[in-house]
Parts: sequence; C-alpha cells; structure tokens
Amino acid sequence: MNWTEHIDVYCERTDPGLWAEPFNALTNLGFLLAAALLWRRAGRDAPFDLRLLIGLIAAVGIGSGVFHTVATRGTAILDIVFIALFVIAYHQRFQVRVLARSGPAAWAGVGVFVALAGGFVAATRLLPPLPLNGSEIYLPPFALLVACAVRARRRAPAAARWLATAAALFVVSLTCRAVDQLLCAAWPVGTHLGWHLVNA
Repeated sequence: MNWTEHIDVYCERTDPGLWAEPFNALTNLGFLLAAALLWRRAGRDAPFDLRLLIGLIAAVGIGSGVFHTVATRGTAILDIVFIALFVIAYHQRFQVRVLARSGPAAWAGVGVFVALAGGFVAATRLLPPLPLNGSEIYLPPFALLVACAVRARRRAPAAARWLATAAALFVVSLTCRAVDQLLCAAWPVGTHLGWHLVNA
C-alpha cells in the first residue's frame, strides 16, 4: 500500500492541495480548545490518568488536523489511531474509576471490546458497503458509550447522565460524517465539520 497516496473522501476536498479542506482542518481546533479548558479545570494536582485523557483529546485534534491538510493514507491512519487510543484509555479508566474494577480486570474488558470491535469491522469488509461513508468503524465506540452509560447508572448516576448525553450527541456527529458525500451537490462545504465540532 502506498502510504503517501492522496485520498479524497469528503465534499470539501476538490484537489490534493494542503488547504483544500479549510473547514475540516480548522474545526479540529475545537478539540484543542476542549483539551485546554479541561486541562485548566483539572488543575495542577490532577491525576495522571485524567491528564492522559485530556492529552489524547488534543492528540485527536492534531491527528485529524494533519489528515485534513495532508490527506494521505498514512495520515488517515494517524487520525484513526489517536481516536482508538482515547477510546481504549477511557474504557480502561471508566472500568477502574466508575465500576471499581482492578487494573487487570479493566484491561481484560478492553481486550474484549477490541476483539468485538475488530470482528465487527472485519465483518463489514465482507458484506456489501453500508451507506455510511466509512463511518461504520465508529459504531463499536458508539455501542461502548451506550454500554458505559447503562453500566454507570447505579454507581455514578451523574456520570451516566453525561454519558447518555454524549451518546445522543454522537448520533448527531455520526450522522454529519455519514451524509457528507450525499449532500455534496446541495452543500459543497460538506457536513464533516459537524463530526469535529459536535465530538469536540
């Protein structure tokens, strides 16, 4: 595979230029703003795991920003990897902090999720393409988010409400990502920027 090959999968990009996706690139600043606000709110004495999660939020914005400017197969992987690392880290810490599981048990839970998610993505490659513009890879994290909201109801009802709200917002952002190509003729800028802003 040619990792330097330019790819064009969003409405806004009409050529391989560095600034062919200005809105898709600049809306990633939302992740950096969110990370900065969370870092300030966490304070100097914040535990390492919270700082790690905040750092990964910033990394998601940077990785996605690089992808939407350089737009190669290699930078697409960079974009996905930071998102995956955030999901994995969050799931592990959620199990420890909210469900009171031990570290090894939490990592086992992460392993189960990764295996199920990998199996789902592999299965989608064998079936006819879904009309989601490649967004099917984000369905397992969505399912995980819903599961976390459900699991948190007894131990941390406030966290459960936040997670349920996040799941509802994720439906909005996922829709923005999925319909981007479908609406090109009517809205040339595309809707992918909504994926960034709502997630951030």
